[in-house]
Amino acid sequence: MLRIYALAVITGFYGSVASAESHAATEAEQTETPAVMAEDVDLDAAKSIFTRSCRGCHGNKAQGVASYPKLSDKTPEYIVEKLETYRAGERIGPNSVLMIQNAKGLSDLEIASLAVYVTTAFE
Repeated sequence: MLRIYALAVITGFYGSVASAESHAATEAEQTETPAVMAEDVDLDAAKSIFTRSCRGCHGNKAQGVASYPKLSDKTPEYIVEKLETYRAGERIGPNSVLMIQNAKGLSDLEIASLAVYVTTAFE
């Protein structure tokens, strides 16, 4: 089950990137394989990032606290989309300043790993 979520996140992430870049890319570039594969998702690293950066606001089990939303009921694709938006510096809610600070240093692999971890670790 975890592997399916990981694959969905990676596929969704690279699918959106490929879609956004397809207008400018040549046919040869569009056939390249993504650098991150499902087996590359690092749940131990994601747990560490969650514990250090997310747990304080979103709760021990990503259950949400006060004005910080529940994450454990979201899809991996949703988490990836939001983290990418925050990483880009876009404000999309009242806690954007905090989220931008936490997301700006995350790599694509860390975002994918966090998305899988947060949506599967607390079932």
